Amino acid sequence: MDLTGIITGSIAVLSLFVGLPAIVFTFMHKNIKNKREKEIEKLKYQKEILELEIERENKQIRLLEEENKKLDKIIYEN
Repeated sequence: MDLTGIITGSIAVLSLFVGLPAIVFTFMHKNIKNKREKEIEKLKYQKEILELEIERENKQIRLLEEENKKLDKIIYEN
């Protein structure tokens, strides 16, 4: 066996034990990163929805307070 064969064989073995796992772990890392980004985006949307619901409830409270003032005025005038 000559030196070229040994080098070629060594490169083939190293690519199996170094290159292939590196590729696999790179894809796994990207997949995990994408899942995290999607979860963060989902949480941002949930936060926006909750903020809008709070705003809606606050407006409802203000409407009820105004109605209460009108009813108080009617009650105390009579």
